[in-house]
Amino acid sequence: GRDVWFVFFVAPLAAMTTIEITGGCSSSTTRMIMKREMERFGHVDVCHMGNREDPKTEPPWVRFAEPKAADNALEAIKANLVIIDGLVIQAQKSTRRGPPLVSREPREAEVGSRELFLQRARGGGGGGGGDR
Repeated sequence: GRDVWFVFFVAPLAAMTTIEITGGCSSSTTRMIMKREMERFGHVDVCHMGNREDPKTEPPWVRFAEPKAADNALEAIKANLVIIDGLVIQAQKSTRRGPPLVSREPREAEVGSRELFLQRARGGGGGGGGDR
């Protein structure tokens, strides 16, 4: 006999469980509202609102714990059954792996709320660098 080999392409789990919001998401839609609406379809691992200034390049996306939840959400969205903040949501499966990586290193000019509080408590308005 002849050996028959089947080759299956297995998509990364993220591609099976992630949907990208391609329309209908207003700039005032919060992550919690989006997440709560998507959790109707199953557990949400990550809900990322993308870049509100440039949603075409970095759109909002939702990653579900299970592929079936993503499928159910997408089916409801395509049937125009998901409305958030009065807008019908549009979406598609996503192959993106997530948001761009952001450095966790503090920036030179970055001043946190703690530093601002301490400056005000010392009577300073800015600049820091005074004696402690």
